[in-house]
Amino acid sequence: MLKFFHKRKNVKVIFQNDEDRDIFIRNRIISENQAYKIKGSGVDLSVFQYKSEPETDVVRILFTARMLKDKGVLELVNAAKLLKEKYYNKVQFLLCGDVDNNPKSLKRSELENINDGEYIKWLGYRSDVQKLIEESHIFAFPSYYREGLPKSLIEACAVGRPIITTNSIGCKDCVVDNYNGFLIPIKDSKTLAEKLEILIDNKTLRISMGINSRIMAEKYFSIDTVIDKHLEIYNRLVL
Repeated sequence: MLKFFHKRKNVKVIFQNDEDRDIFIRNRIISENQAYKIKGSGVDLSVFQYKSEPETDVVRILFTARMLKDKGVLELVNAAKLLKEKYYNKVQFLLCGDVDNNPKSLKRSELENINDGEYIKWLGYRSDVQKLIEESHIFAFPSYYREGLPKSLIEACAVGRPIITTNSIGCKDCVVDNYNGFLIPIKDSKTLAEKLEILIDNKTLRISMGINSRIMAEKYFSIDTVIDKHLEIYNRLVL
């Protein structure tokens, strides 16, 4: 059906990552000249402004997403457990997001058991995600869900936070390894813990990577740039 509908005249397809684009071309759903790539849905950089990390004694590590297993929730929790002996009372892991009717969603009871209210806090649904990012020091997103390009990552970039995410579809397009964060293998709590430890212990590195995140946001993720690119494609179709 995809092949049939995409063979019509004047049909273009916008992708957010190369892997999805390549699948469509490789399976001859579209031709190469029908494909465009735009990195994400964009973020309003005048709203999500750069903010210096907060001056607090506790380093806050933020995760925002639906509480799905393949978003990497349990991998982050396991990494937190690996670091607990060294960093309890020095670090706080914040899990922001609600449960879901998706079969891969964690249950509310499971999250309540994970939440100790101090070292690991499950915040549930929140409408003030921007504020949470601004109040955090590190953004961790160890997802292996088939992402387009996660909105949460481009928002963290815009605010200027170092990011640890997986070297997987969509996620890797928001991070240049060792520049504005770290890329890690999927389902690898040990490596995640190691990279978190580097950033927890090195404020200077956190700040420099956060500045680089903002640079990437200004270069690739501005909502104005995304709108312009979409309009350019639409204008080609109506000419």
